[in-house]
Amino acid sequence: MARPVTDYKAPNYWLGYRSGFVRRGLPGEVLRRLTAGRPTYRQMERMGVALSRSAAASIVPMAVDVALRGPGKLPRIAATGLLVASPLTCTLLLHDVGRYDGVGVLVLALLSTGRFAWLRLPLPASAVLIAGAVSVAVASEEFLLAVLAPTVVAAVHLLSRHHQLTRDQGLQLLGGVLVPGVVVAGASLLTPVPADALTTARAEALRAGARPAGPTGDALAALNRGFVENLAYFRLFGPTPVVMSFALWGGFYFLTARLLEKLLSAGAGSWYSSLVAAHAFVGAALSVAGVDFRRWWGLALAGLMSAVVLTDASPVGDPVGTAAFGGALALAVAGVLPRDLKVYPWGRLRVERALPLTG
Repeated sequence: MARPVTDYKAPNYWLGYRSGFVRRGLPGEVLRRLTAGRPTYRQMERMGVALSRSAAASIVPMAVDVALRGPGKLPRIAATGLLVASPLTCTLLLHDVGRYDGVGVLVLALLSTGRFAWLRLPLPASAVLIAGAVSVAVASEEFLLAVLAPTVVAAVHLLSRHHQLTRDQGLQLLGGVLVPGVVVAGASLLTPVPADALTTARAEALRAGARPAGPTGDALAALNRGFVENLAYFRLFGPTPVVMSFALWGGFYFLTARLLEKLLSAGAGSWYSSLVAAHAFVGAALSVAGVDFRRWWGLALAGLMSAVVLTDASPVGDPVGTAAFGGALALAVAGVLPRDLKVYPWGRLRVERALPLTG
């Protein structure tokens, strides 16, 4: 029987801060404290499943929030369906269960759909909440700082207007909100991972029922790899699957973004093209660093959704044409077919050609 959390991801949940700070150690530390220091395999599974399901659920109100910027009932329904049915949103999170990406998606939802709550708080409380949420996400996966940054900028801009801050005050607020996350990301990248932390985590995972790492290693082994070493993973696949996977998921992102712009019309706002480009840059950059293409473009789309609802919409727009409705329907239907594809290229693994990856 297939396990909800794969053998590759499972050991990460036994990594914590017992040997000092370590990147991506926060979720495991939380689980350890919730279970009095001895998480069982079942408890790990429950946490991983809960994280992914709650992140997938948070996509729905984000999609509705984006769609409400549309010019009428039909465009709003089409936009919601386009975003929810995408293989880069709900089905991705429910397929790739247990990834810490879910923490980033939940923070994106907090910053966007949760804006009515944090806008009502005193300014210092709002700033601390946003900074804390960003830091939690970055302590779970350091690269989430890049995913969250455009939304944080939009959230701080909205917060500054709400409290009638000057430009200089707004910039200071932005720096204050981002600095904790930048510090955590810097510490994650610069602090060597204690060898005993990985050894202990892997041993405890095995005792709890996790299976031994396969020939490509596990998520813990990734913590010891640098950028150049990580590129060895591209050698596990032929060039054709790599190119096709990048094109498929990048194509879904750009087609979704383009159709969404048509459906929202003026509701997309004057910053829409810039936001699409910014998140595409993040998706492409992460794709260069790692082969999990579907994950990166999924985070890019979630980031785009959250940032859009925090920016101003234009007062007047063009009517939504039938081509936009037809394109949205076609893409939503097409998105059902690859919903269960792996996050990495689907070509045959060439383990015998890879560099040593298990560390």
